[in-house]
Order: sequence, then structure tokens, then C-alpha cells
Amino acid sequence: MLHVELSPELSEHFGVSVLRLVFHASHLAEAGEGVELVAPGSRIFDRMMAYLEQKSAVAVQRAPVRHSDSQALMSAVRPANASVTRLRLQERMRSLFAFTWRITYRSDDKRQEIYTTWMDEEGRLLAQGVPVQGEKEGTAVDGARQNGVIDFEQLVVDAEFVPAGRGEVAPKLPALTQLVRLAERARTYAIYHADVRCVEYEAEILPRLYKVLNRLLTYYQQQIDEVQPARDPDGERRRALEADLQRKIAEEIENHRLHVDVELIAYRVVEIPLAVAEISLSNGTHERSVTIEQDRYSGILRRPLCHACGEETATLTLDHHGHVTCERCLLICAGCNELFCTCCGVASCPVCGAQNCEQCGRLCWACGERACRKHLSACPICSDEVCHACQARCAECGVLQCKSHLRVDCVAEAQGEQRLICPRCAVRCPGCQQFTTQMGVCSASGQRFCRNCLATCAGCGKVVGPGYYQIDSVKRRAYCHECLQECPICHALTHEIAMCDACGRSGCRNCVGSCVVCHRSVCTEHSMHMPDCGHLVCVRDLEQCLVCHELVCPRCAPVCAICGASHCRAHAAGCVQCGQEYCSACVNHVGLCATCATVDVEGRPVERYSLVWPGAPELNDLIPHYRWRVVSNRRYDIYVGEGALKAIAVVVIERRAEGGRLVRMQRFSALDRLRNLLGI
Repeated sequence: MLHVELSPELSEHFGVSVLRLVFHASHLAEAGEGVELVAPGSRIFDRMMAYLEQKSAVAVQRAPVRHSDSQALMSAVRPANASVTRLRLQERMRSLFAFTWRITYRSDDKRQEIYTTWMDEEGRLLAQGVPVQGEKEGTAVDGARQNGVIDFEQLVVDAEFVPAGRGEVAPKLPALTQLVRLAERARTYAIYHADVRCVEYEAEILPRLYKVLNRLLTYYQQQIDEVQPARDPDGERRRALEADLQRKIAEEIENHRLHVDVELIAYRVVEIPLAVAEISLSNGTHERSVTIEQDRYSGILRRPLCHACGEETATLTLDHHGHVTCERCLLICAGCNELFCTCCGVASCPVCGAQNCEQCGRLCWACGERACRKHLSACPICSDEVCHACQARCAECGVLQCKSHLRVDCVAEAQGEQRLICPRCAVRCPGCQQFTTQMGVCSASGQRFCRNCLATCAGCGKVVGPGYYQIDSVKRRAYCHECLQECPICHALTHEIAMCDACGRSGCRNCVGSCVVCHRSVCTEHSMHMPDCGHLVCVRDLEQCLVCHELVCPRCAPVCAICGASHCRAHAAGCVQCGQEYCSACVNHVGLCATCATVDVEGRPVERYSLVWPGAPELNDLIPHYRWRVVSNRRYDIYVGEGALKAIAVVVIERRAEGGRLVRMQRFSALDRLRNLLGI
């Protein structure tokens, strides 16, 4: 509850000297008698609005002077490269405008909002949503920051009203056209604020609208369902109910449609006393006048703005063109050592990076950048002034010219780099039609070709051009036509003729190849290309699979370690005990190889102390627990140890020239041995 003591004028209007106010209907019952509810439509609210309508819509206030000392104004700026030639101090008023808007939101309910925007004389927005008095919300914007931090609520409290008819201090309002212009600009901010609020309010209205429409649809649908077809044979009553439903829906949609009204109810002009210092600066070449303002109410200083960045600056520097510039935006020309701001066109040289002004730099016709004079020269081909970043020297003659005139040498350097050559030095190769300066002479035709097209004969060492050599299909080497011969069998040109050792026929390496086993030269009639591996094997070295008698490659086919015969991959089988692969003829029906099957009969007993397995010291702990026997085949020594409960251990050692190699170690329990015998 709020207690308000009224002035005599207000007491006469309201009829009481003290107002006891609440702002929520729930607090009205608890407050007791004599308490008024402040809400739209209430009695006390209407009397407040009636009082305001009797008053003027404009108020003029003047802020008090709190900072009368001019020391801060005089020390606000510091000239860097200029001197002060004239100083003038004066006092004037600065006007701030507060436009107060009443925004009304109407739908199925009604809401009102008081919204205030503060603007300066130039039309810059200082703050929005800041009430002129009594509330604590609002947002300061860029215009306010540019003028310092302004407490608008405190400003309204401290400022004094300037009534009309006060002689020489009577307020002077700005021109009506200016007020209209400022009001229109302030209205755009109020409308934008209303648009943002409409999104929130519409989100609250939609659920209420859906609830009402759902109730209507349910009611009318029930009424339509209750109409009996016998009493309404032509459907006129149903159509009447449906039409009434559509009319009700349209009415509810229109009642819930949000309507917004923005109305200017008052505006306020607040005069701020200012101390203004007009200073003329001169650097001997240019003279500029700058203005410094100090707010006598808040003490905020407004310094001159930098010509480049637009920010306030305390250090004033005049550049070459007389622009007032801050220290961050200053650049020095490397040619004339003059100061320039960033807006005056000082650019970096694309070659050395030095800053150059318009007088010290020249524009490059190729890249459009401004280069210093020592890094820009005329092209000898087109005579355009081009910077050295857009020029390159010919790798052959060394003349500096535009890169657009140069061509890439088709012959790369040893490191893979491409050289640039000028049109005068470039020669088009008749073979590949590319430009180069690295040419050579074909010893067969006498014609010049580039080094990419020339080839050195692997037979005689001559350098020949395209059309005068051939790449050998076997060795992929180049041979000239003089070193090539015609194959008597396929009539193809080849550099090497071989003779078959079986029949004496001569031919190229495609017709007379080399056997991979004996390395003899054999023709196609006395050799065979193996389909699986592609090796060439002469008929003398061909071998057959022991099982299916199919021809196999002696180089690739596996050899059985028991019988020593070759076999194909389809007839390979593994032993379930030693785990090695043999031919299927050497593995019995229970999966034991011929070597493991004869351990009990042909196995030689081995004393435990004599067992030494090279490269497998981890098996030494296994030796004392078994009685060992050994059996051997062409490749492996298989040690079988008998342990307790019919368990065995199998160690397979492969014999090699450099020593034995452990291939496998496996333990089998009695149950495992039984499963192997039964094939499960």
C-alpha cells in the first residue's frame, strides 16, 4: 500500500489530503476502508486522468548548474602537432526531449503502457523505455553513451520547471517543425517497442482463443447431432446451426484480434546548461576549429570526434589534409614522412609493405594496389606501370616484365619447379605443342624437340624424338628404331631376340619367355602360363598335384612335408594334433597326419634333460611333467609328451639351416583326444 501526501492544489482536486493506494485487487480487501484501487477504469484512476487533461501536454525544465569550474573544460584536450591560435568560451543551453506515449493493446482484454523516449536536438535516441519519473526500468542506447552516462530519472527530479511568463527567463520552445520531426522519429521507436510486446501478448491470447473456439465447436456439434433426420428432412436446421457457428467463430476471432494504438500524451523539454570552448588549431599549413562542451549539470565532457573512426579523442593531431585525428588512426607515409589519417588513402606497398600516400605512391595497373616508386616500373612489353609483385623475370633472358606476358616452361626443373619464360625466348615444341626453352636435337631426324619429348635409347644411348623410338612392353624402356628388330613369331618390333632352348625358335620376350624355375628361354609351345599365379613354367619343370593330377606351379604350389610331393590348394588338409598342413593323401580319416599317427610305433624316446628347444625358453617348465617321444618328417620335428590322465602335449619344431623354430605348442586333455578321434 502506498501513502501519498497531497499538495494543497491536489488536495482540492481529490478532496482529501492523503491518498492510500493499492495496485492489485487482491490487496483491496486486506487494506481496509479509505483505500483506493489504481487500475484502468477505477474511480481514482479516472480522477487522475481528468487532472492531467486540465494540464498542458508540454513541460519545460532546466537542470541546475553543479559544475561551474572550467578547469576540466580547458584540460579536456591536448594538441599534439598544432598550436592554439584562438580560444573562445561561451555558455548556452542544450535541449533534451522526452516524448511520452500511451500504448493501448486491445483484444478480449485491454492493457495500457506508458512508454518514454529521450532524444537530443539532432534526433539521436538517448534512451527508450525510461519513465520520466517514478519507475526503475529503461535502456540507454548508443546516443546516450556518446554523451556520457545520463541518469534521466534523477535529471527529471533535479530539474526545475520553468513556467511561462517569467520575464527574461521565459522558456523558448523549439520550432514546431523540429518538434514534429523529433516526434515522428520517436514514434518509430515506440511502434517498434509495441511490435515486440505484441509477440508476447499474442502468445497469451491464442490459448484463450483456442479454448473459446473449442467450447463453441463442442456446443454446436452437440446441437447438430441432436437434430433428428425425421424432424429436419431437408437439413435446414442443421445448416442454420452451422451458419450460426461460423458467425460466432468470426466474432470470437475478431474479438481476440490484437489492436494497438500509440498515442502521444505529453512531451518534456529539459534544458541542460553547457560550457562551450571553441578552439582554433594551426600546424602552419592548415587551420581547424574544434568545439569542446561540458555539461554543467553532470560534468560530462564532449570532446572533438576523430575524422577517421568517429570516436572522441583527447589528443588532437592535424594530418596532412588538416583532419583532426586520434592517435589510433594516424599513419606515417614512408616517402614524405607526413601524417595521414586512415581515410586519406594511405596504402601499403604490395612489395615491401611500406605506407604510401597518393603523392609518394603510384597505382599498379595489374593489381590496383598503390606501390612505392622504387618497387614500380614500366613493363617493356606493354609499357604499363606495374609493381614488382606483379612482375617476374624471364628465366632465360632475365628481363623483368608483367607476369601476364610470361609463359610456363613445360619442362620442369630438377626440384619440380616450373620456370617462367618470355615470348621472345619461348619456342613451341612440334611434338607436344608446348612452350619451352630447353630443347634438344633428335639424332634420327635432326628436328628440335623439348626435353619432355626426347628419349634416350637404352640400347645405343642416342637421343631421339617422338616417332623415332618405342617403349619396350616388358622392361618399359625406350629404344630407337635402329636398335629394334622384328620378332619372327609375332612380327612386333623388339630390342631383344631370344632362342628357345627346347626347339631353337627365336622371338621376342613376349613369345620366348624365361622359366621361373630353371630360367631357360622357352617358347609358348614348350611353356605354360599358370592361371593362378601367372608364372611362366617350361614343360620340363611342370608338376602335378599328387591327388588330382592337375598341373601346378612349382614355385607357388605347397610341398607336402611328409611325402615331398606338390599338391594344389584344394587338396590340402590340416592335422588335428600338430596343426600343420599336408596333402590330403598324408592325412587319415580321423584327421591325423602320417607323422603323428606313427608316434606310438616309430617315436623315439627323449630324455628330459636332453630336451633343448631353441627360441622357446618358456617351454622349459613344461618338460618335467611329461614323458617325451619325437617323430620327424621332411620338415618338422614333432615332440609328443604323455602326461597324467592320458593328457598329451605337442611341440612342433621346424628344422632350418640357421636352427630350429618353434611353430606350435598345444596341450590336449583325454576328452580332447577322444573328440579328435570321433571327429567332433
